[in-house]
Amino acid sequence: MIDLEQSLDQLIADLRNEEDVVQVQTGGEQWERDDEQVVEPLTAAHNFEAPFIKSTSLSRDHELFHDLLATLDHAHPQKRLEAIRRLGELRDPQAIEPLLALFEDESGEISLVAARALATIGSPALKPLLTALADTSSSDMRYCAIEALGELRDKRAVIALLLATRDKDKYIRAQAAEALGKIGDVRALAPLLALLHDKYTEARSNAAQALGLLCDLRAVVPLLLALNDPKERVRVEVIHALSLLGDRRAVGFLVALLPDSLGYERVEIVEALGYLGDEQAVDPLLHRAFHDDEERVCQESIMALGRLGIERTLEPLLHALPTTSDNILRSCIIKALGQLGMKHVQHISCLVITLLPWLYERHYELSHYVRAATAMVLGWLGDHRAVEPLLTRLQDDNFYVREHVASALADLGGECAVIPLIRTLADPHPVVRARVAEALGQLRDGRAIAPLLSALSDENSEVRARAAEALGFLNATQAIPLLTPLLKDDALARPGKMGTQRQRVQDIASIAIQRITMRN
Repeated sequence: MIDLEQSLDQLIADLRNEEDVVQVQTGGEQWERDDEQVVEPLTAAHNFEAPFIKSTSLSRDHELFHDLLATLDHAHPQKRLEAIRRLGELRDPQAIEPLLALFEDESGEISLVAARALATIGSPALKPLLTALADTSSSDMRYCAIEALGELRDKRAVIALLLATRDKDKYIRAQAAEALGKIGDVRALAPLLALLHDKYTEARSNAAQALGLLCDLRAVVPLLLALNDPKERVRVEVIHALSLLGDRRAVGFLVALLPDSLGYERVEIVEALGYLGDEQAVDPLLHRAFHDDEERVCQESIMALGRLGIERTLEPLLHALPTTSDNILRSCIIKALGQLGMKHVQHISCLVITLLPWLYERHYELSHYVRAATAMVLGWLGDHRAVEPLLTRLQDDNFYVREHVASALADLGGECAVIPLIRTLADPHPVVRARVAEALGQLRDGRAIAPLLSALSDENSEVRARAAEALGFLNATQAIPLLTPLLKDDALARPGKMGTQRQRVQDIASIAIQRITMRN
């Protein structure tokens, strides 16, 4: 409940706080306030009567809570899973014990979803989860408790999890390593380093992954030694961890590992070399880009060259662009050139002239990837000579291209794109309509308000969500009466994926109303 003397500024801050009671969202209101500055616009948005507001959400949540508890025993697994997720979202501590009981369910998926629901409930679940971890009579109970503690990310669980890294049960050790990585407490460093030598492959793999997440450079040398692990799965996680740690001492070791590494391992190595940012990786990456037997290694090597951003790679990539007949590889080259152009802006003009013809590429299979990549990169480079050619591609016969063209036009800005984008709100593909609505929000042009208001009734939920978001950015006060019905979609009565989509529309519409009312 908000104090009657609370300032308007503080109330607005509270509205942004997910932990606060006050929310501009159906099913979340719980206030008594007679401040016309705040109540009038928000109650108008919700179609309630001011000045006196009392929510019925508590009674509704009580009914929903018991309905969800009853559904935990439903014969249909999907209904049980949805009920578990919703119990977590309610964040009611009374759900803790029923959810803990599901840790020993015969369905592993049910148990893990219950663990994540407990993590969603938050701090009230910590003590019961630690108690479950200490229950040596049930491995399933302990395993799921560790999963939940990792998702909870509460440092008060670290000591119990450190003890679990020495457990006789190999699955418990492995899961404890993963959880400690998620929590990210440096106290886990030594136990995780010890687990790099565990007999169980997954324990070593999870330990390597966790060490990358700890971001402690003391792990670099032990991880370099672990590159000799006999299992590819472990080596892949070690390589990824070294990439996250960002220490260039790893570059030489990774380059030396390339010739004898397996396919997926090589993919991880070339990706890491791109992130580590050392010029000594350029020549090995160029070789892999055009001579490796694995297509994915070639593609990722080119993308890594783009991330490295070394100027001397421009020439070989420009040379390869017209000579390759593989359009997936060509699209990777175009993206890499875009990244290089953003870093070396003196080459942008040349790159735009080179890339513009590829907007019309029709040769070979999968040519739409080339056109889409070209559109995206032209948006990145920010040269307005690309606007007119891009406008012609809003009629491309492939929706993936039209989607990327809309994004590029938003990146480039300019009034001349607004009307063509408004027309494209009628595109037959919902992915394009959603991206166009988002683009119109970015362009901040008032001419888009009326078409976006119409898009609020689109049959596709993502289009409605993006239109609502755009209207919020446009500060469209006239949108509030049309945004209000989106808040009242009864997502609770529609379980499953559709319910989640409708909830997303509700959430975005709520944020849009907040944004509009706070500015007016």
